[in-house]
Amino acid sequence: MRGYLLSGSVYLMNKSDHNKLQSGYDEMAAEMLRGFKVLDADGQNSGIAGHLTARIGDTDQLLGHQYGLSFDEVGLADIRLAGFDLAEAKQKLVSPSLAFHVALYQARPDIGAIVHTHPDQVIAFSATGSRFNPVFQSALMLYRKVQHYDDYDGIVESNALGKKFARHLGDGQILLLKNHGLISVGKTIADAICAAVIFHQNCRIQLTAMVSGSVLGFDEDESQHETLQQAADFLASEQIVKMRFEQLVRVTQKSNS
Repeated sequence: MRGYLLSGSVYLMNKSDHNKLQSGYDEMAAEMLRGFKVLDADGQNSGIAGHLTARIGDTDQLLGHQYGLSFDEVGLADIRLAGFDLAEAKQKLVSPSLAFHVALYQARPDIGAIVHTHPDQVIAFSATGSRFNPVFQSALMLYRKVQHYDDYDGIVESNALGKKFARHLGDGQILLLKNHGLISVGKTIADAICAAVIFHQNCRIQLTAMVSGSVLGFDEDESQHETLQQAADFLASEQIVKMRFEQLVRVTQKSNS
């Protein structure tokens, strides 16, 4: 056994395991970097406060980014490997707020990636006390997958608070934190980011519709449940999510060229 250095952290493992981890790490780190750029382009850059993490397989390790950097500042060299004990947070390599990510990963083995951001219009929507209602077709990927968290528990830096988030989220995909922001989870990085982008867009449209009075979204007619669920399953399918994410990446790259 020998120690291998991966993005600022030393892990003991044999060479074969290291090579497998390094390969998965490199691929996931590149995907995360694309994700950071998409979130930044979507207006979800939260300065030093936002997070995107990805769990490495079924291990107790995740990828995050250098604490103190905003999404637009993150490069490949700033992607950090951290254990679920978050010893790296004490070294200021990752945010201590990733404690709630760890709790979500532990509560939901199906979660492979987590986004936490604070877009203005998401916060504005949360402040109205209104509930999410899918008001355009693409938002049906989140049909009955959005939960609301109306408590305020201070700065989010504890595993215990993450467990509370997990209970409120249940098997959902988005947790809207009142006066705070959003948490988006997904099986993959693409899944979590696409959900965050679609939710952000729905908040903008729903807020606009609210100005004119009542909002008539898809979630009003129980008799349409089967049809809506079929649309939701299609829009949330791995193939469609992958295509949507790749399109978002292309648009972001084009705008940055």
